[in-house]
Amino acid sequence: MSKLKIFVYLVMIVLLAGCSSSAAQGTLNDKNLKLQDHVKGAYPRYYDQVSKEEAQKALPFSIELPDKLPFKVTFSTFQISDWGEKRNIMLDSIFYPNQKGKNVYLAYRVSNFLPHTEKIETDEKVELDNGTKAYFSGSPDLPILAWEEDGLYHKMEYLKEEEKDSKKAKSNLLKAASSIYE
Repeated sequence: MSKLKIFVYLVMIVLLAGCSSSAAQGTLNDKNLKLQDHVKGAYPRYYDQVSKEEAQKALPFSIELPDKLPFKVTFSTFQISDWGEKRNIMLDSIFYPNQKGKNVYLAYRVSNFLPHTEKIETDEKVELDNGTKAYFSGSPDLPILAWEEDGLYHKMEYLKEEEKDSKKAKSNLLKAASSIYE
């Protein structure tokens, strides 16, 4: 094989690898984000809370949020964190109902990487409405649902009211997760 053919072959491989679509590509656009205090050179780096619109502009991947929550949302928060050179990005969103003295929330995390301390698969496998495999973990009072879709890692947890049925809480969590893809 001639040197020219080898060179063309290598260039094509590099171009194909660079053009492949992946949710993990791109970097955080932090020009409108306020970085919280952190140790220089240390990760993760947390940014102050932002609006949903500001989060969508800053993230290197598009996000869809659940719209079928087990309660009427009265307040929500969105916080972005950088886990490595503006490439490993995580968005934590928390939705709260009118509390009335009770600690209830639904938290939804989406990231373009899987933190090394977390895993997705458990023994309790379920399916979202779009056919995506998801896995339950957590406890009866705090069910957690995790899944991977198109290079993004999702984790949703629901701290339910104490007197609410655990099976109903899991059902509500599954409906909320499925509503992301409707």
